[in-house]
Amino acid sequence: MSEWTAETAEWYAAHYGEYATNRLAVDALELPNDAVIVDVGCGAGAALRHASQRVTTGALIGVDPVPRMVEIARERAGDHPAAARLDFRIGPAEKLPVEDSLADFVFAFDSFDHWQDKAAGLAEVGRILRPGGQLVVVKDGGVPGGAKAAKAFVAELAKAGFAVVRTESIAVEDVAFALWVCTAAE
Repeated sequence: MSEWTAETAEWYAAHYGEYATNRLAVDALELPNDAVIVDVGCGAGAALRHASQRVTTGALIGVDPVPRMVEIARERAGDHPAAARLDFRIGPAEKLPVEDSLADFVFAFDSFDHWQDKAAGLAEVGRILRPGGQLVVVKDGGVPGGAKAAKAFVAELAKAGFAVVRTESIAVEDVAFALWVCTAAE
């Protein structure tokens, strides 16, 4: 989808809002109970709702540039046990409405390819990550274009000052995705 509107947000939430990748990617991570997580391109908020089961005292912030998507995330979080710790904000990856050095983890679950300016978005991620924090990028089905595209993606991360510390291909429950865990390069 080239342009996200209220209608495309409704369609996405109905078809992919609770997609298994959100749960499975969170399950593949070690998340301390007091972590602060910012999910960039949070969609319907499924990854944060699932993360709240392990992040029991931390903050869970979802950011999405589409106002209707944020409304849907808020609606779905309304009666969730962690509702008081789930905070959804409107904003693009390139101008995150999040304080400096706040996040222990920044998620980009199937959202990175939708960022309008990836370099600016990665700079924003660097701004909001605490020292030692991690950027976690997930792409359903891996990187389109195979090994060459994956190498270009890692080079793009490196150019923005991130080092990939873990790469994993996960295939379970008829779902396949690639996961990259990155830290700010020293």
